[in-house]
Amino acid sequence: MDAGPCVGQRVGRFRLAFGLTRAQLAAAVGRNTEWLKGVESGRQRLDRYAMIHALAEALGVAPGDLLGLPCGREDPQAAPAHRALAALRPAVLRTGLSSPSAGPAEPVERLRNRLGAAVRLRAAGRYADLAAELTLLLDGLNAGPPDPSADPDADATSAGLLVGALHETAMLAKRLGAPDLAALAANEARTRVAVRADPVETAAAQWLGAEVCLAAGAVREAAALIDSGLSGTDAILGRSGPQAWRIWGTLHLVGAVVEAQGGRQAESSLHLADAAAAVAHTGAGELDRTGFGTGEWALHSVHAALELGEDIEALDRVRGVDLTGLPTERQARHGIDRARAHTRAGNWDQAARELLAADRRAPQLVRSHPLVRELVLTAPRLEAATSGLGFTW
Repeated sequence: MDAGPCVGQRVGRFRLAFGLTRAQLAAAVGRNTEWLKGVESGRQRLDRYAMIHALAEALGVAPGDLLGLPCGREDPQAAPAHRALAALRPAVLRTGLSSPSAGPAEPVERLRNRLGAAVRLRAAGRYADLAAELTLLLDGLNAGPPDPSADPDADATSAGLLVGALHETAMLAKRLGAPDLAALAANEARTRVAVRADPVETAAAQWLGAEVCLAAGAVREAAALIDSGLSGTDAILGRSGPQAWRIWGTLHLVGAVVEAQGGRQAESSLHLADAAAAVAHTGAGELDRTGFGTGEWALHSVHAALELGEDIEALDRVRGVDLTGLPTERQARHGIDRARAHTRAGNWDQAARELLAADRRAPQLVRSHPLVRELVLTAPRLEAATSGLGFTW
C-alpha cells in the first residue's frame, strides 16, 4: 500500500495550494530556497518538531496537517488502538452528563482498580486495551458517585478518579495523534481540578495542558502553562510530600523541551538542572502519572538535545544511566529518539535496530508515531532495513 507523502512533500502541496513561492516560505522560517527544495522533494528529512511547527505556522496550517495525523490507522498492529479511541471519544463527551443508560454506580474499589489498570496499560504501550479500559471507567464514573456506604468521601473520590481518567485519556489521545480529543480531556480535567483548589493537582493539570499544547504546536501556550504550574508549586515544595516534587520536576522536564524547540539551549539546560535537583526529593516513587525519576530526566535530556539539533552526541546524556527499570512505553519512545540520532549520523543499521527493538516493545506506539514514518520514508536504507515490519501508513 502507498505509504503516502512525507512531511516535506506535504509542505510543498500546501505551499502550492496557498500560492506561496519557495523564497517566501523559506524566508519565513529562516532558511534558503535550496533547503526548502530538498525538503519538498523528500531529500531533506524533517525530524525536529521545532521546524515542523515553524513551517506549519508559516503556512497557516496545523502541525498535524504536515505530520499526516493520525498515523497508523490502517496498520494491522496500530489499527485496534485507533478503533478503540473512536469509542472513547463519546465517553469523554458524556462526562458530567446525566446518562439513564449508564446503569448503577460501580463500587469504588472497582473504579480505583480500573484507573490503576489504565496506568499500567499506558506504561506497557497497550493502547487499544487502554482505550477500552478508559471508556469503561468514564462510563462507570458517569453513572454516579461511588456508594457512600463504601466510601464516606464518595464525592471527592469520584472527582479524583475522574481527573485521573481524563489525564490518561488526554495522554493517550496525544500519542495517537488526536489533539482535539486530547485538548477536550485536558480542559475537562483542568475544570474539575479548579473546583478542588489543590495546588498539586492544579500544577498537574497545567503540566497535562502544556503537554497537549506542545503536541499541537502551541508552544507559547505550553510555556505559559509551565510557568504557571511552576509558580504554583514553588511555594509548597518541602511541605507537600514527594508528589509535589514529582510534578515540579516534570514541569521542568517539559519546560526543557519547550525551550529546546525554541532554540534556547541555556534556558533548556536550566530546566534540566532543576529537574535533576528534584529527583533527590522524590525517592524511588511508584508507577504514577508522571513516571518522574532519573530515567525520565535522562530521556527528556536526549529529546531536548535532538530538538536543539544535536545528533549522535545527544545519546551521551544517557551514558551510564540505568534505563532498564523504565516502563515499556517509555523505553520504546526513547528507542525512537535513539533512531533519530543514529539516522542523523548516517548509522542506518543501528537506527534500524533501534526501531525494530522499539516496535517489539510497543508496536501501537511506534506505528502511530509520525516521526517514525518520516524517518523511514526519507531514508531508503532505513526503509529497506525495516521492510519486514510491514509498516502500513
